[in-house]
Amino acid sequence: MDLERRIEQLEAKMKAMELELNELRRDRPGVGDPRQQPVNPGANAQRPLQPQVPYASPQAPGAAYPNPSGAQPYQGHPGQQPMPGRPGVPGYPGGPGMGPYPGQPGTAGYQAQAGPHQVQPGQEPYYGQPRPAGPQAQRPPKPPVDWEHAIARVWLPRVFIVVLLLGVLWGFIAAVSAGYLTQPVRCLLGLVAAGAMYFFGERQVRAQREGLAQVLLGGSVAVLMLTFFAAHHLYELIPSWLAFLLYILSIALGVWTAVRRRSQTLVIIMTVGGYLIPFLVKSTEPNAWIAAGFELVFSLAMTALSIRYAYRAAYFVSIGVLHLPLMILYMAGDFEGSRHVFLGAVFLQHALLLVLSLVRPYRHRVDETVSLMTGFGLVVLWIYALYNQAGGPGPESMMMIIWAVIYSLIALWRVMSGRIPHEYMAIATCAWLIWLVEIVSREALPLSVLIEASLGLCLGILLRSRMQQLTSAILYLFGGLSILQLIIHEILSIETLSWIALLASLAGLSAVLRRHLAEEWQWKVPDILMWSAALLSIVFLTEVTSVLTRNLSFDLQHLILSAEYALYAIIVIIYGVMVGKSMVRLAGLIVLLITLLKVIFFDLPGVSLAVRAILFIGLGVAGIAVSRILYKRKGADTEAPPGPPSLPPE
Repeated sequence: MDLERRIEQLEAKMKAMELELNELRRDRPGVGDPRQQPVNPGANAQRPLQPQVPYASPQAPGAAYPNPSGAQPYQGHPGQQPMPGRPGVPGYPGGPGMGPYPGQPGTAGYQAQAGPHQVQPGQEPYYGQPRPAGPQAQRPPKPPVDWEHAIARVWLPRVFIVVLLLGVLWGFIAAVSAGYLTQPVRCLLGLVAAGAMYFFGERQVRAQREGLAQVLLGGSVAVLMLTFFAAHHLYELIPSWLAFLLYILSIALGVWTAVRRRSQTLVIIMTVGGYLIPFLVKSTEPNAWIAAGFELVFSLAMTALSIRYAYRAAYFVSIGVLHLPLMILYMAGDFEGSRHVFLGAVFLQHALLLVLSLVRPYRHRVDETVSLMTGFGLVVLWIYALYNQAGGPGPESMMMIIWAVIYSLIALWRVMSGRIPHEYMAIATCAWLIWLVEIVSREALPLSVLIEASLGLCLGILLRSRMQQLTSAILYLFGGLSILQLIIHEILSIETLSWIALLASLAGLSAVLRRHLAEEWQWKVPDILMWSAALLSIVFLTEVTSVLTRNLSFDLQHLILSAEYALYAIIVIIYGVMVGKSMVRLAGLIVLLITLLKVIFFDLPGVSLAVRAILFIGLGVAGIAVSRILYKRKGADTEAPPGPPSLPPE
C-alpha cells in the first residue's frame, strides 16, 4: 500500500537524521547528547529505571508502546479498523532493517549520566525539566568598570590635549615677547602644528586608538582655523575674502575626515566650528545677505550629511544651532533694515525641512517630528520678535495664516492619500490658534479657542491621531478654563454665548467619543464629559438667573433659583427614563438632592416663612412625582417575564 510505503520511508529518514545528529554532537566538544543526561537529576534515586522496549523492534503486538498496569490497550473508536503498519497493531514490521536508535533510553548503549541538564543553544535554563521550587539563581553580575581604560584611553587624551595647547600657547607668547618669532613665522608654525596633529591623528586611527585619534584630528582643524584667524584678524597678512575661503576649506577638511572615519563627534565639532566662520572674518561693512546666506547653506549641508549617515545628534545640532548665530549676528550688527533677510533664512530652513519630510522621510520619524514642531515654534518666535507691532494685526498675522494654510493643505493631502498626518495636523492647529490670538478680541478669544479645539478633537478622534488629540485637548482645556472665568453681566453677550458653546461642545464630544471608541480606557471619558456638562449647567443656570432676577427681592431670587434647580432635575430624570440610562437618572436625583441641601442651608436662614412653605411644598411634590415616575419605570421593567417571545397563532 502507498500509505505503508510512505510510513516506511519516513521512518528511514528519521533514523538517518538521528544518526547524523548524534555524529554532529559527538564532533562538537563540550556539547553532549541531551538524551544521555537525565531530565531531572535525582529521579533515579527516587524510583528504579523502568525497562523500555526498543522502538520498532519486532515484538508482540502492543509491546512497542506498553500500557500501564491495569489499563486496556487502545482499540480505537467503535467500528474503527486498525491501521496496518501502525506500531502496536498486528502486521507492523517496523520497517526493513530498522533497529533501535543508538543511545535510546532503555536500549543497549544507553548510559544515564548524572549531573545537571546541559542547556542547548536557544533553550531556556530549565528547558525540558521542572523549575526549582526555591528562588531562581541570580543573574551573573555585570562586569566591573574598567577605570584604567576609561581614564587612560578616553579622558586622559582629552584633558592633556588642553594642557598641551596651553603650554604651547604660553611658550608661543614667551617667544613672541622675546622677539624670536615674527608674524609670518608664527603663522607658519601654526600650520606645521596643525599638520603634525593631523598626521599623528591618522596614525592613532590605524592603531585603533579612536579616542586619542578624534582628539588629535579635531584639534588639528581647530589649530588650523586659529592660525588663519591670527593671520587675518591680528596680523592682517591675508584679506577677508581669502580668510573666508580658508575657513571654509578648513571646515571641509574636518567634515571629510569625520565622514571618512564615521565619527559623529567630529561632525558635531565641525558643525559648531562652521557656524563661527562669519564671526572670524574682519569686515568694516557687514553684509546681511552673505552672513545669513552662509549660515543657511552650511546648516542645510550639515543637515543633509547627518540624514545621509543617520547621525541623530548631529541632525539636531545642525538644525537647532542655526538660530543662535543668526540671533547674535542680528543683535550685534546694524541689521534693522535687513530683518527680512534673517527671517527669510529661518523660513527657508523650515520650508526645506518640510519638503524633505514629504519627499524623502527621515528614517527616524520621531526625530523628524520633533524637528518640525520645534522648528515651527522657532519660526513663530522669529516672526513676533522681528515684526510684532502694537495697535492691531500686522505682517505677522499674514505670515501665520500662510503657514496655517500650508500645513492644512498638506494634512488634507495626506488624509486623501490614505495616510494619517499626525504632526502636520498638530502644527496646523497651533498655527490657526496663533492667528486667532492675533485677530480676535480678548473677550471673544476663549470662544474662538474652544471652537477650534472642539473641531480639532473631533478630527483627531475620527482619524485616530493621538498627537492631534493631545494638541487639541490642551487647547480645549485652555479655552474651557478661560470661559469658566467669565462672568455673565448681560444675557445677550459674548460671555453667555461662550458658556452655551462650552456646554454644547461637552455634549457633542461625548457623542462623538461614544461612536468612535478605540480603547478600553476611553470608555469612561464620555460619562466624565456628560457629568461635567451637568455640573456646569447648574453654574450656568445660576449665572443666568442672577442676571434675570437682580431687580427682584431677595426672597424671589432664592425661590426662582431653587425652582429652576428642581425643574432641571426633573427634566434630567425624565430624559433618563426616556432613553433608559440609569446614569442620567442618577444625575437627576443628585441634582434634586443638591436643591434640597441648598434650600436647607442657604435659603431657609434668610427667606420669609411663606417662601419657606412654598419651597418645601414644591420640593416635596417634585420628590414624590419623581419617585412615582421611577417606580412606574421599575414596574414596567419587571412586568415582562424572561423567556422567548410568544408566537402569533396560525
